[in-house]
Amino acid sequence: MNMLLQNDLQEVKEEFKVIDLQSATWVLRKLRAVNEKMNEINTIAVEEISRINEWAEKEVKSLNDDKEYFEGLLSAYYIEERAKDKKFKLSTPYGKVTSRKTSKYIYEDEQAIMDYCNMNEIDVIRVKEELDKTSFKKLCKDGVNQETGEVVPGVRVETVESISVKTE
Repeated sequence: MNMLLQNDLQEVKEEFKVIDLQSATWVLRKLRAVNEKMNEINTIAVEEISRINEWAEKEVKSLNDDKEYFEGLLSAYYIEERAKDKKFKLSTPYGKVTSRKTSKYIYEDEQAIMDYCNMNEIDVIRVKEELDKTSFKKLCKDGVNQETGEVVPGVRVETVESISVKTE
């Protein structure tokens, strides 16, 4: 950052009011300096965060590989002992290994299932309804139905002014 901008940032904040083009120019110069400093800080932060995330991912991947290996050893031992004794339980002061039987549904052809449910009137199909706001704005300008002239309930149209300040 150049010295002029640095000096602008370091000037003392005081009660100030924009009264003419010169004071507006001064304020815009201040805003530009603040924006540049914010961008510099954000750039550095993003770089550091990405380095830390890369390091964490590498470390966690290594530990996940170890975790999978050890869980595999325990699972193999548990299955082997379970084959010998159906009531076998593995429990230590550091943890336990358990198993549970559950039903797993495998939907090979969802369309065939949906067709079957429709033909047999089994009510298990979801239909998601939502307002198409783009079409609504075209058909009901300013919250009024263009065909009937009725005001559409549940919608309010406000005119909002936005002010934008851009530094160059």
